[in-house]
Amino acid sequence: MIQPSTIVYVTPKSPSSTITPYRSLVRHTPPSVEPVTLSEAKAHCRVDTSDDDTYISSLIALGRSIVEDRLDRTIITTVWEAKYDHFPMWELVLPRPPLRASNINGSLEVTVTYRDEGGTNRTMLSSNADFQVDDRAVPGRIYPNYAAVWPAVRGDENSVTVRWTAGSGTSEMQFEPVCKHAILLLVGHFYANREPVTAGTNAQNLPIPYTFETLMSQCNLGIYR
Repeated sequence: MIQPSTIVYVTPKSPSSTITPYRSLVRHTPPSVEPVTLSEAKAHCRVDTSDDDTYISSLIALGRSIVEDRLDRTIITTVWEAKYDHFPMWELVLPRPPLRASNINGSLEVTVTYRDEGGTNRTMLSSNADFQVDDRAVPGRIYPNYAAVWPAVRGDENSVTVRWTAGSGTSEMQFEPVCKHAILLLVGHFYANREPVTAGTNAQNLPIPYTFETLMSQCNLGIYR
């Protein structure tokens, strides 16, 4: 006698929103402004003259880049470009959130360029509703339209290129105060300690204060890394 199979009921689980593996990730268009102004940085460093303005400005950009890289986030408006060898089965999760699918004028969009099986480069645009965009999720994601799939690609290196905008707009500056203060801490640290070793001694300069690590823990989303 054949015994019937046991039916086990379980709660269905959705796939985790991990970052889709990419071959390369570059800043296609860097920020046009910085989240910390020169006057704010000079006040933090207690500098009254303009002799070091260029140097301090470079430290602001450096500090912002370090914080962004540390958090895998985008603080101020940046256009990113990632390359993939093929499309995923469904959603393509984009790194360096927050994703900005469009602004109030609808001028920002996600662009997908792919090399089809015949070797011809083709482009899909979010503004044409060629695919769906979820800019409310963190990190943001794109996925095929209802009852559709991603197009077939050639499958060689860098067959798929995705370009998107992330970060707060230049007129919004909607980034956390803790991130801003972390940048100021880095600027102050690098301004006061310009060499890895103090001249004339064998002692190294003090490392970045633990306060910076505390601020980083406060900025970290902690949900996808």
